[in-house]
Order: sequence, then C-alpha cells, then structure tokens
Amino acid sequence: MNIKEAEILMQAGALSTPAIKKHDTDDGWVVTLDGKHKMNTTLETARGHVRVFKTLDAAVGVLFELGFKKINVVR
Repeated sequence: MNIKEAEILMQAGALSTPAIKKHDTDDGWVVTLDGKHKMNTTLETARGHVRVFKTLDAAVGVLFELGFKKINVVR
C-alpha cells in the first residue's frame, strides 16, 4: 500500500501498531502496516515497489505524520 492508502485506512481506524524492520538486501528500513484490511501490508512507492527508508528517523517520521502514536522497531 502507498502513503495515500495508509492515510485513508488510518483515518478509518483500520490500522494497528506498525512495525519497522531492517531491510534484508539494502541498508535501510521497511514499514509493515497490519490491521483490518486485505491490502499488501508493506509500505510501497507510487510505482508499487517496496519503500526502503535510508534512516530509521525517516521511517518513524512518516508514521508519526500518518498519526500513529506507537511504533514497534524489529531488528
């Protein structure tokens, strides 16, 4: 799902606590959004590729902008 879809689901209350995980192939971080939806749980770019954040701060910043108050970071 992309940021816009995540924004809509967040406003609808359909998302639970997100998880930020270390990306396997790149030096970066990937965001997983679980909840009451049937969409892809990984945050994606507009073109449908997995969105890899270069820093943990960038990933957390996007999630805070979406309105999350609690975030899990998994290594």
